[in-house]
Amino acid sequence: MQDYKTLLSSLNPLLKGISDTLTSAGKTEKKIQKDVDSGNLTDARKDLAVIQASIEQLQAKANAIQAEIDSFDTQAYFVSSEFEQQLLSACTDKGINIIGEKGVYEMFPYKIRIIGDEEHAAEVYMNRKKIPSYYPEYVADTIYKGIAKLNKAAFNTASFMEELAVAYEVTCLRTGARIGSTQSLTKVYRNLAPMSRARKDYDMQAFAFDLSRLYEAGTEAWCTKTDTYDFGTSRDGKSGIRVLSRTGVESFISTIRLLQKDS
Repeated sequence: MQDYKTLLSSLNPLLKGISDTLTSAGKTEKKIQKDVDSGNLTDARKDLAVIQASIEQLQAKANAIQAEIDSFDTQAYFVSSEFEQQLLSACTDKGINIIGEKGVYEMFPYKIRIIGDEEHAAEVYMNRKKIPSYYPEYVADTIYKGIAKLNKAAFNTASFMEELAVAYEVTCLRTGARIGSTQSLTKVYRNLAPMSRARKDYDMQAFAFDLSRLYEAGTEAWCTKTDTYDFGTSRDGKSGIRVLSRTGVESFISTIRLLQKDS
């Protein structure tokens, strides 16, 4: 089974050949311009012959590249699980936290789906976004850079806690429960992003990522201007919303409740 690195090692010399030929043709074009500007049509004819030879070389190299690409069976690459195993290996090398199996993985906070069998085209999705690549190392790098960008982004814990508190109170009211009762974070999320359009822009994975940063900030951050809140973890240690600290500590948070009203 040919993998993408093997294909790349075949394509790179051909691509360099095209680059070198284009560079040479560019220099010849300048000579032709100089020839015609000075009226030296004799040299212009000679230089045009060089351009013609360059065109033939480019066509030959383009045909060779096309043949290499056509010979690479992307469907078989995915069906054999070679792509998937190489992607997981590349992500592991980059220190990316991975859970899941058989084409569906969480690389927090992303959901990664690898599609490709006898009936479906070979595709990779990072959440809802398709990554148009059959190169495992490139896909791993895209995921790694995405995670790094999210971790680097500024996050206002106080603002998020205020919004979460409002959604919590709305959840209490809608369920007929008293303010101070324990509420499921999944229900709170649906009141935080009540419309389906809002949940597309701010999905559960994005919520889990914000929640993880708030949770990691510690109990001092679990307060609004007037109230103090507490989060409950799942009893089995697995259900609930999975959050991951920057150091890779995993927690499953299931509930939120008003712990103390200060006003």
